[in-house]
Amino acid sequence: MMMKTISRRRLNNVVTADDWALQEGDALAATALFVVLIICGVPILQLVLAAIGSFSDGVETTFKTLFSAQIRTATFNTISVAIASTVIAGLIGISLALILMTVQLRARRLMAFIFILSLMISPQISALAFKTLAGPASPLLKAIGLAPPPGTANPMLGFGGIVLVMGLQHAPLVAITLAAGLSRVPHAIIEAALLDGAKPLKIFSKILLPLVRPHLASALLLAFVAGVGNFGIPALLGLPVGYLTLPTLIFQKLASFGTNTIAEAALVSMMIGVIAGIGVVISAKLLSRNTVRLQGGDQLAAFIDAGRWRIWIEYAIWAFFVLTIFIPMMSLLATSIVPAYGMLLRFDTLTLDQYVEVLWRQDTTRRAFSNSMVYASSAAVILSLFCMLLAYGLDRRLTRIRSTVLAIVEMPYALPGVVVGIACILLFVRPLPIIGVSIYATKWIILFAYCASFMAIALKPIFAAITSLDRDIEEAALLDGAGLRKRLYSIIMPLILPSLLAGALMVFLLAFNELTVSALLWSAGTETIGVVLLNLEDAGLPTQAAATAVISTIVVAILMLVLELAGDMFPENTLPWRQLSASGKSD
Repeated sequence: MMMKTISRRRLNNVVTADDWALQEGDALAATALFVVLIICGVPILQLVLAAIGSFSDGVETTFKTLFSAQIRTATFNTISVAIASTVIAGLIGISLALILMTVQLRARRLMAFIFILSLMISPQISALAFKTLAGPASPLLKAIGLAPPPGTANPMLGFGGIVLVMGLQHAPLVAITLAAGLSRVPHAIIEAALLDGAKPLKIFSKILLPLVRPHLASALLLAFVAGVGNFGIPALLGLPVGYLTLPTLIFQKLASFGTNTIAEAALVSMMIGVIAGIGVVISAKLLSRNTVRLQGGDQLAAFIDAGRWRIWIEYAIWAFFVLTIFIPMMSLLATSIVPAYGMLLRFDTLTLDQYVEVLWRQDTTRRAFSNSMVYASSAAVILSLFCMLLAYGLDRRLTRIRSTVLAIVEMPYALPGVVVGIACILLFVRPLPIIGVSIYATKWIILFAYCASFMAIALKPIFAAITSLDRDIEEAALLDGAGLRKRLYSIIMPLILPSLLAGALMVFLLAFNELTVSALLWSAGTETIGVVLLNLEDAGLPTQAAATAVISTIVVAILMLVLELAGDMFPENTLPWRQLSASGKSD
């Protein structure tokens, strides 16, 4: 009967493309919304309730906990590290974003690719690379005769090293956020200014920076939030010398199994969440006020011909990459191919025993690689398929609450991983209601946390693809009798398959080397690569930790290369390094 009504309306030219879409999909939309609330909303709500519930022990007791000397020191360290690293990340990220998007350079996309690769390499691997580079036992420095004298303290341990590595780690995040704003600036504005005789410096100061000011402020705030929640870098460079931040303090408390451990961890997590949440909310408000829009796809392109200065700019960028990415990674490689840390790197000392050890002899390490592969790929597949249904529901049936749902999805990704980890512990520490099954200390709690943390990453390209689809094909299938399920899997999925793959691969990249969440949730048999790397380093086995890190980095680099080779299949600006190297000459 419904089909006849739709057909009759269509023949009378009364139906619109939205009429038929409003008559179905209620169950799908309701189910998708329920899953989002369970995965993304309930854990954070549980954390808030636990933090509020801690006041039941007495306000005075709770405030004594919050303002204890240890937490005060960790809070000061956290904010100090976040501010200082944001300054470094801002200087580097803003400079490279402006250069790569406005100056006509050779191999700009390759430069952007390498820059973003440094972000995709997990923080603990970056920290380990710099740690093995700077110490007196550094195989690389000893091989070239530049190692400090024996007994010299490693300069990367403590505040300075944490700030440097964290600033370098978050610089691409600043660049990506700023590039999102720059890519929305109509190139016609720049052309008009050039025709009017404006110099590049004036275009920067009078046109570009005022137009992208919200994105610039948002980029710095996001770098600050990332600094507040970073666990991997302070864990490797701070814990060995007793320099605690709030995330590492939570890790220590959970590892101590003391009284009121969970309650104290929940309170500290709420502190981190509040600090990070303020930054996220301000960032979102700034971006919501942005009024810059593209006109007819007229995207900003590189417009500065640097002339004879081009070669020097290129040399400077490549020199920066060599110093901050290639040399630390070479140090990591050198550490992984000597028999023991501190031995001189020579042809007669080269060995692959560390790789044989971590890949074949050690059950824990092999299991960690297998677990990380399974957890990351499972999260990628689950999220890509679910986000297709969620995006369809948001586009067709949940338009009125779309912004609210998107905010809920973004929340676990925007908040530091330690907050999500503690929230999952609080949610699953007791058996699930009704079914009475507990997933605490199992692989399922890690998978759940991954789905919560990375749902926003999978949803972004899929939602963009679905909202851009022409509904005529789907409407024709409906008139031919195809139901919603058949249309989703025979029409919608094939059309958005590149976006599904892009979202899935990005989730895998982030989850494969993830440490913060799994460091709080792992148990015997559920170790991940990040956890094993941290444990190997803590156990005084840096050569094995280095081998593990090298293998992980190779996997990430290969997957990024696959994404780049298939980049033309994906929606525009899906790959961050392509957005960072805007269209123009000398690519």
